[in-house]
Amino acid sequence: MCGSCRRHIAQARYASTATAQATIESPPISQVSPDEPAPSSLQQPRIVVKAGVVVSRPPLITPDPHPFETAFYLYQRRLNERLVLPFTQYFHYKRGTPAFEHWRTRRRERGGVAARDLGKYNAYAKDNWNDEALVGDKSADQQHIVEQLLDEEGRQSEFLGDNANESDTKLAGLKRATDADRENDQKSLERNLSRTLYLLVRTKDKSQAEDMTRAWTFPSGDVDGKEGLKEAAQRVLATACGVNMNTWFVANHPIGHYSERPNVENKSESTSATGTSTTSEIDAEKTFFMKARIFSGQADLKENTFELEEFKWLTKEEIEKHVTPGYWQGIKNMLVEH
Repeated sequence: MCGSCRRHIAQARYASTATAQATIESPPISQVSPDEPAPSSLQQPRIVVKAGVVVSRPPLITPDPHPFETAFYLYQRRLNERLVLPFTQYFHYKRGTPAFEHWRTRRRERGGVAARDLGKYNAYAKDNWNDEALVGDKSADQQHIVEQLLDEEGRQSEFLGDNANESDTKLAGLKRATDADRENDQKSLERNLSRTLYLLVRTKDKSQAEDMTRAWTFPSGDVDGKEGLKEAAQRVLATACGVNMNTWFVANHPIGHYSERPNVENKSESTSATGTSTTSEIDAEKTFFMKARIFSGQADLKENTFELEEFKWLTKEEIEKHVTPGYWQGIKNMLVEH
């Protein structure tokens, strides 16, 4: 045997011996991953999950325009009047007919302007460059335009009864403010037609009698068993506000949640390992809100099981005045501005 072979065999023996000495016996499986976790000295928090409903009535009419918007739209109409071809009166009216004489009389009252929503502005006069509405000019006011159009048509009485007053006759019933707005009836859905209204309820909690604003919340209740949030919200809305509301839930997932830490002991007793009964405390209440829309009907609290005594349909600004600051901080991002 050559010398290189003997050196190779000796190195292999030394390597195998060192490997055998360095090998450590692995511990049993029971020492690495025990069957049961070690008992913890910290008590798990007790959280109560609730389901709430944010019921809203969407706007029924367009929002009130800003004064800048009305001035801009009037400017656009007057600019268009300067750029288009002149109004061909004989194409629309036959000479000598009552309709032609009526239109020509009204046009003379407007200072020769063909359009009825431009004010006294003549696009073909020498001062046609002066097309901006001046301060105090009602030519851009939407109500003024509606009154003028209805007055020229002369058909207001067709849409109203015989007992209509003068203000109703001018607008032919096309008013943006209702009787509920004038009376500030916050239980009516016929108010603030250009805004979104939300349903809030108030409980009969005697401990909050001094500050009743603390009782105003969205309808909410506990989740029973394995009930889903949407099913729980539907049940809460039906039992709290009655079944006379035709509502539609927008989605199957909540739009937000509100956490509260009440200082109230849970009345249910639990038995410990030593056989003594103890009373646990609720560490937190988490209310998950589902979004819903109302199409028709009205809330009815006569047969509710949540001890509710009053409800209101409020805008976002009005809700801030009715609820607590903490509750407002938790729900304000769920509400739309208009």
